[in-house]
This record gives sequence, structure tokens and C-alpha cells, in this order.
Amino acid sequence: MFRLACLLISASLASQAWADSCQLMKYGTLPVEMLGGRATTIVKINGSDTRFDIDTGGFFNAMSRANALALGLKLRPAPFGFRISGVGGAAGVEFTQVRDFGILGTTFHNVAFIVGGTDTGYGLLGANLLDLADLEIDLAHGKLTLFKADHCSKLALAYWTKGGNYNVADIVSVDNPGDRRTFLDVTINGKQVRALLDSGAFATVLSRGAAERIGINLDAPGVKAGMRSIGVGAKAVRTWTVRIDSFSVGTETIQHSQMQVIDGGMGDGRTDMLLGVDFLLAHHMFIANSQRKVYFTYNGGRVFTFADAPGDSDKPDAGSAADGSGAKPVSAPDYALRGEAHLSRGESKAAVADLDQAIRLAPDQAAYYFSHARALMADKQPDAALADLDKSISLDAKNTDALLMRAELRLAHKDRTGAAADVTAANALVSAGSTQARAIAGLYIRLDQPARALPLLDDWIRVHGQDAMLGAALNTRCWARGLGNQMLKEALRDCRKAIKRDGENPDYLDSLGLVQLRLGHFAESIKAYEQALAQKPHVAWSRYGLGLAKIRSGQTDAGKADLAAARALDPEIEARAARYGLTAAGP
Repeated sequence: MFRLACLLISASLASQAWADSCQLMKYGTLPVEMLGGRATTIVKINGSDTRFDIDTGGFFNAMSRANALALGLKLRPAPFGFRISGVGGAAGVEFTQVRDFGILGTTFHNVAFIVGGTDTGYGLLGANLLDLADLEIDLAHGKLTLFKADHCSKLALAYWTKGGNYNVADIVSVDNPGDRRTFLDVTINGKQVRALLDSGAFATVLSRGAAERIGINLDAPGVKAGMRSIGVGAKAVRTWTVRIDSFSVGTETIQHSQMQVIDGGMGDGRTDMLLGVDFLLAHHMFIANSQRKVYFTYNGGRVFTFADAPGDSDKPDAGSAADGSGAKPVSAPDYALRGEAHLSRGESKAAVADLDQAIRLAPDQAAYYFSHARALMADKQPDAALADLDKSISLDAKNTDALLMRAELRLAHKDRTGAAADVTAANALVSAGSTQARAIAGLYIRLDQPARALPLLDDWIRVHGQDAMLGAALNTRCWARGLGNQMLKEALRDCRKAIKRDGENPDYLDSLGLVQLRLGHFAESIKAYEQALAQKPHVAWSRYGLGLAKIRSGQTDAGKADLAAARALDPEIEARAARYGLTAAGP
């Protein structure tokens, strides 16, 4: 990586001077595309275009084992005891080298990557590459630029603004000189916490320990429990959305907003908070590593993903200014990029409007219709989204994500034939063990084809031994085997391993109940189903399985009552169960 730094420094592409002696020399600009709330770019791996996440919060370039194998890279063991840590705990890793790595118009050789951790779908470009020099992050305008600042130590590097309308914060020093990540002191409700600027985090999050230390009560009225979140570690973690009175970083302050709190820490024991891609989208930032300062201006819109809709509360009120470079979009790519930025911040109506304009200006771009469909789904317009997906796929039949999204919508519209065609087409395009392959497995099960899901799940589980989603995948395989009435002892092991790993999740208990029913262990089946229903009482499958287990154990009247309750929850449950031989008289 030292050699990579030297090569970059020798490859300045442009320069800009606005004082007698200060010059900003531009090494190059990475084009940024927001996809599903993630900042991504295209690099070349051994000559092939490959999408990577831009992850300023990662200390080193990384990819999952599935990514590495799909790219044909050779793996080698990491030094003994070497592990990575972050949200969700720690994970063991391997290493690989990319023979030819193309970025910023230059090809570098034998570039190292850490291999391991939870699979996010794409590899990650970390701070060891992104923060080699000064770094401008302008996600809202689709670019990330590396600079070398010469003789600029006494000047503010917010070069895009006029009249001194910018915010500034000091970069906090770290003990490890090899750690190039950007840490900032943040004040929440008058108490200081340490934050990491992390473009790889979907949203700004605060650790539970830090939240409790600054006086946030997670049991207080108004605190909302959220879905589990994943990071680099092997465990999914609980989340809550909390209200905060004030949030300040450097000279910027936000009053009365909401933020997500996650159970557990950020891995290193000292980081309290991740300033995620939502914060970065709301700002134009210059990371002046040469000065140990960050300069930034406010773009407008929502700052935190989990805040209420933008209003007077969730926007800066001190020392901020609109981005002076934020001219109105004029081209289709400009509108598409701004639409994706709105969508990433939860502003679905604004996203739809911008993507409407992108399509009007360039009606032959499949990607714009796919993005428009996602925005329409976020705006609760599924019928219109389906029409956009039809158009997108007609222009690009190999867009796997579009095929999978259309399969989901076709299933919701009870078009099982169309959904099956989309899943089959997508299955021919994905690599073994990929995140998309796991999604396809789930769709095959919903299409009543569990046998076709099993090879996909086998491949995924084989290469994701320390993934945060491993428990969910084991449960899916347990469920598929139970539905198909095959490999039941192996299915039982899958369910028990998933429960041991993630706890008594009601979905896992439901799968366990089915397998125990198939094995004739009726008392164990009844116990598992009752535990599942205690947590989720309105699941028709659990209620129906409980009824079958009771009938076969001799509790006929109680079992019939449960079957009736299941039919009331889902009138189609009996017909679907019968397709698998699950009847009162069946096995």
C-alpha cells in the first residue's frame, strides 16, 4: 500500500490554485452511484468491471469469501490471531491479492484485500486507499476526489463556498499511525462521544453503551424498537430509534432529531458512533488529512435516516450554508443521482420526481427505470413499480436485482408463473454462494419448490461460516428440508444450530416445530410451536402446525380448534400445507 501511495502521488491529473502559494492537485475522481442506500463505484479486478462499496469506516480494503471465490482469487491464511471487529463482534479472516487493480485511470498490481466478515454483496474500498491524501466526499453530486494540498496549511479548504459559509471540525488523533480513518468529536445532549465517519454504514448509529452513558433511556416512552442490524461481525444486533435534543459536530448543530442506537459496540472499544452515509449525503465534505480538519457544508434535506421527515428540526442551525456547488441538475445522470440520494435518505416523493425527469431526458436507460421502481415502492405504489420493472428488464434482461424485485411483486400479485420465470432467469446469472443466490433460494421456497432452494443454500452456508446472516440461512435450509420431508436429521441440526447461535427466534422455532412434526416427535413439535406463537401469535403456519401436532398426539379437539384458527388467519393455509402432505390424516 506504500507503493500504491507513491504511484498516486506521481499521477496528479489536475490542479487548482486560489491563493498565491496554495494549490490543490487532483489525483483523480471516483464516480459514485447510490444503490440501495449504499455509496458504490466501479473498479477493475483483473480486467473485469466490479462494483465495490466506498467504505471510509473500513480500515482496510475487504471483501467476503464469496466475493473472492466468484472473482477467482486465491486465498491464503491470515497471521495467527488476526481478526477484524466492528458492529456485531469479531470475525476471522483470510487474505488475497488482486493481480491487476484498476482505479482512478491507473492499474496497480498485487493489491491486498482482507477476506472475511459479513457478506454485504459487494467488496469494500477502505480508508487505507481512500484516505491516502486529502479526500473530498460529495455523494450528493456523485463523486469522491483525492487531492494533494501544497502550502495550504493556513487556508480553509472548503473551496466550493463563498464568504466563509462552511463548518469545520478537528480530526481526532488515533494511537495507530496506520489507521487512516477519520474520527471526530461529537456532542449529543451536551455530552461528548467519539464518532467515525463511515460511508459504509447505512445510517448514523450510536452504540448502546454511549447512549446510556450520555443519559438516553432505551426504556423511555417514545423509544421505538427496530429491526436487527448487521455489521462486519458474526452477530445481528438489536436496534432502537431515540429522540435527541441536540447534536453538534464542529461548528454545526442540529436540534430535536432522532437517531438509531445499536446494541453492542463498534469493535475497537473506543468508537461510540458511526456518522453514516445519511450524514454524508446531507453534506459536502473535504477531509483535510494534511491539516487534521474536516470542512463541510449542508446540502439540504434529512440528515439522519431515522429522523422524521425533513422540517425545522432535522437540519443544521449553526454555522451552515447551502452547498455553493449545488446547481440544479440539468442532465439525466444529474437527476438520477439526486433521485438516488433522496431515496437513500427516505425522501421517496422527491426521489420519484427526480427520477421522472431522468427518464424523460433519457428514456432508454434501464437503470433509471429500476431506480424509479424502487422509489415508487418506497412511496407505496407497487403497481406503478411493476410497470417500471417491466420496462427496465425489457432494456436489460440481465439485471438480476430487477428480476428478483419483479419476482417479489409478481408473487404479491399472485402471478406465480411470472415470478417463477423471473427466479429461473435470475438463477442463471448469479454466482454460487452470493447474497443474490440466497435471495433466490427464499423465492424458490415461496414458490413451493424447496428442493431447488437446497443447493443454493448449501453453497451459501459453505462459504459464510462467520456471517451475521448464517443463523437465518440455516433456518431457511431447515425449513426447506422440513417442507420437502427430506434429510430431516440434518434439518434438525440446522434448526438447533440457528437457535443456539441467534436465540429463540419465533421463525426458527416454527421451522423446528415442522421438522419435529415430520419426525413424529409430537411433544417436541407442540413445544416449539407454542414457543413460536407466544412471540408471534398470528402466524398461520405455526398455528396450523400446532394443530396437526396436537391431533397426532391424541389431542383431537384442541388440534381442530388450532386448525380452525389457522384457517381464519389465512384461508389458503390448508391448501398450501396439503401440497406438502401436511394434513390431519397425512404424515
